[in-house]
Amino acid sequence: MHSSHTTSNLRKPDPTGRFRNGWRSLLALLLIASFWGVDVHGQETDFSPFARFGLGTDQGVLTPSLSGMVGVTTVTGNLSAVNADQPASAAGLTNPAFQASIHAQGVRLTEGDRVSNAWTGGPGNFGLVIKQPRARTAFSFGLTPLASKAFAVQRTLEDATLGAIQESYVGTGGMARAYAGLAHGWRGKAWVAAGAVDSVLVSMRGLDVGAHVDHWFGDGIQTSRLDIEDLTFRDVQTVVSSRHRALGTVLGVEGFHVLRAAYGPSKQFEGSWVLRAGATYSPARALHTDYSRVVESTLILNGIHTPIDTAAFEQLELAGTVPAKWTAGGGLQWDGPQGQRVALFVDHHAQHWAEANTSLDHLMDGAGSWGDARRTSVGMTWQRARAAKRLTPPVWRAGFTSATLPVTLDLDNDGTGVPLQEWRGSLGMTLPLQGSRSASQFHLGMDFGQRFTEDPNTHEETTLRLQVGVTLTPYVKNLWLTPRLYD
Repeated sequence: MHSSHTTSNLRKPDPTGRFRNGWRSLLALLLIASFWGVDVHGQETDFSPFARFGLGTDQGVLTPSLSGMVGVTTVTGNLSAVNADQPASAAGLTNPAFQASIHAQGVRLTEGDRVSNAWTGGPGNFGLVIKQPRARTAFSFGLTPLASKAFAVQRTLEDATLGAIQESYVGTGGMARAYAGLAHGWRGKAWVAAGAVDSVLVSMRGLDVGAHVDHWFGDGIQTSRLDIEDLTFRDVQTVVSSRHRALGTVLGVEGFHVLRAAYGPSKQFEGSWVLRAGATYSPARALHTDYSRVVESTLILNGIHTPIDTAAFEQLELAGTVPAKWTAGGGLQWDGPQGQRVALFVDHHAQHWAEANTSLDHLMDGAGSWGDARRTSVGMTWQRARAAKRLTPPVWRAGFTSATLPVTLDLDNDGTGVPLQEWRGSLGMTLPLQGSRSASQFHLGMDFGQRFTEDPNTHEETTLRLQVGVTLTPYVKNLWLTPRLYD
């Protein structure tokens, strides 16, 4: 046994291959994100007629290591996951880490007997945590999509004077979130009995706190056209551009408490029960918008809508307030003696968007208004026993979320608004990166759900999202940010 172990350590290391597979996976993700297809431009990572209201459709959780739990973000429960939605989680990471992901989404729009399908895709979360190995202080940086204004709606009308008219509404662009943060953690240790005459010193409780300074930015462009088939009338095109920017903060706290831990007479671990809890809070922030509106007369030349005259031009700098947001959650986790783990977590989120009707009404279409948002999510994660020569075993995740989105629609123009709602179910898995001697991981996730209202005249959306990501961590003998003892 000792001879085999010694022989293994004498193998000549390949310094160029330590992250070879990891960087190949990352390069493949970047190439796919860059050349996904003709329907993907910039931040167009969704396709929904509901995106024309407000800031667009929320992109949800795009962190690849949490995608399988769909909406659980306050509790990480993973010592190698870069959680972009919980600033405190960086302090709990064992080593520095880099994370990247991409996703694709299929949307099926249904209204009565009419059905339409679309596929879009784009980058997910890119995150970096910088820290000394096993240190309690960490810096985090990242970029992730926030909201999408991609939509396309059209209808045909008959007018007694103008004849056949085709109306079309198209949206492009969206918003992204860039952040930088700092986190620090504390651990409380205690002696746990190991057999009748011995004991083990273990971390029985912990608390991590952190903060992100983040910047929202992006341009949402909405184009509406009125195409009159009678060539004696000119067509009309209206282009509205909303270039947003907002600076704010996100505060987070995450902690755990070991309810019970058991060790055998030889100090071998036999199992434990851990209670985890977390919360995040983002104070209200000012949203500044460079707003412009151009109304043009157009003609179709060679199949292209060509402006020939400007009928109206408007340019303003508008400001409003994004309401405060809070999320709280917790759960229970069981760890087995061979690395098995089963955990169940619950998250709840609320944001009083109705307060924005007085300051952000310029972002709403005439049929919509801001409404209070809330979301409840349940997530489960489990992993099997650790295999020989593998630092991290495969992990499976599942989740379900039910949400009321911050949009209230009055499509019948009778003054009675109905909220936009959504439900989603998800599955995901994390695998050790093949060929890597570090704790680097490969993530797969999918979620399926619907957006809808209680109004039977409103169309429904059925969406399927697939997500692929990678988390890179250093090899134990080549730790980042640690001076080499030999060259």
